Amino acid sequence: MTTAVLVVDVQNDFVADAGRVGRSGSDMRSLQAATREINKLIAGARAASVPVLYVSVEHGGDVDLAPYQARYARRGMTPEDTICHTGTWGAALYEELTPPARGEARFVKHGYDAFQVPELQPELEERGVSAVIVTGVVTELCVRATVFSAFERGFFPIVPRECTASLEPDRAHEALETIDRWYGEIVSLSDLLESWGAAPVESAERS
Repeated sequence: MTTAVLVVDVQNDFVADAGRVGRSGSDMRSLQAATREINKLIAGARAASVPVLYVSVEHGGDVDLAPYQARYARRGMTPEDTICHTGTWGAALYEELTPPARGEARFVKHGYDAFQVPELQPELEERGVSAVIVTGVVTELCVRATVFSAFERGFFPIVPRECTASLEPDRAHEALETIDRWYGEIVSLSDLLESWGAAPVESAERS
């Protein structure tokens, strides 16, 4: 089975202490720990010649669909007051994430599901990919949406449990259980890397 890694929404506003979520007073350590695990996965994937694709989200008045803008209005936000706003530092990949190497594809979406990017599925199909390893943040939202969509489009979704995180662990756990029951397979990072012939890894501690 030919696989590819999708790194979803590991961006400053979602993960960095100085990002939009971090500035609200949230404890970002679980998301940062997941990023360190994703970095291990990226290194293992590159060593095994498994493609790594990066997907980011960007928001703003010029790119968000009407339902998103309606949600902002209900929250008293303006189109300029969005998380991962297009063109800002907050929308950039998290500074501690291993950046894309030359030739690794990058995509920008404007919603939860990575497969809403029209070019993503053809890119995977061109590479002969049948299974997607979905990583990133947050587990119960963009990761789950991407997994569901991958399944419905004929891909086998795999989620390394250490390579995703949320500020709400109970919701993340429920999302992983749903994925494992109906849509894909939840695996350990160590087992995945070993299947590629890499050395076992120690997972970072979660706080």
